[in-house]
Amino acid sequence: MKKSDWEDIEVNERSTDKVFFESSLLQNISDSIDFLKDETTEIFKELDSTEFKQRIDEFDLEEFSENTINQIDDIIDDISQLKDEIVGSQDLPDEVREFSKNTKAYLNRDVVYVMKAQRKLEVSDSYNSSTRAVELCDKAIYVNELNPDAYYFKGMALINLKKYSRAIEEFINVLALDSNYIEARLAIADINRLKGDYDDALDVYNSVLKIDSESYEALKGKALVYADLKEYKRACNLFKMADSIDPLNDKSRDVWDLCMDKLD
Repeated sequence: MKKSDWEDIEVNERSTDKVFFESSLLQNISDSIDFLKDETTEIFKELDSTEFKQRIDEFDLEEFSENTINQIDDIIDDISQLKDEIVGSQDLPDEVREFSKNTKAYLNRDVVYVMKAQRKLEVSDSYNSSTRAVELCDKAIYVNELNPDAYYFKGMALINLKKYSRAIEEFINVLALDSNYIEARLAIADINRLKGDYDDALDVYNSVLKIDSESYEALKGKALVYADLKEYKRACNLFKMADSIDPLNDKSRDVWDLCMDKLD
């Protein structure tokens, strides 16, 4: 081809370097990475700015660090989900699956899965976060079926998903491993109270108080049960006991005030 021929060829430049994926999961990972790049660029600009020293007091480094760590953790979790979709454990030979399980148990991967599930629940109680927390807890249980925390956080995630019967089953699994796991008992009692099973709720709250006579959550829970049962004097006494241990939140204090009004 002659040089003059090259001059007639038109080149269409790409309007953007951004790559789009057909997979929504891959797209989410790509978008997250782009977000981190943009955030990092902005921070470097801040560092180079002559106004940086004046604005340092306004910069919430702790909040920025937490948000960045959460963002990175979400990206890693998305990649982990993608890996699970591509290579499911059911696709592996039995020997490989057993070796993988034993290796993860040796490395305490169940603890890591539980920590990730807990963070998912702390960040959000949305459907997606709670569903992912259940998946992570199931992974932990697969690695170590004797980890009570895995069943507990799975139960808490199921509460967010409004699957109360399944949640109670998980909390019972917790107590089968650790009968003094107070948080699991409280969760069962709270579910019973919200369902209107007041006798069962009181029994479980009382079982907590046998372990810890100054359990704020158990005293408050019993007070709320008696308020629902219109036994206002009992409710007020229990609210007072709970409040002496830890100040009641606004919602519980409103119920206490209502009970006090009923006694006048």
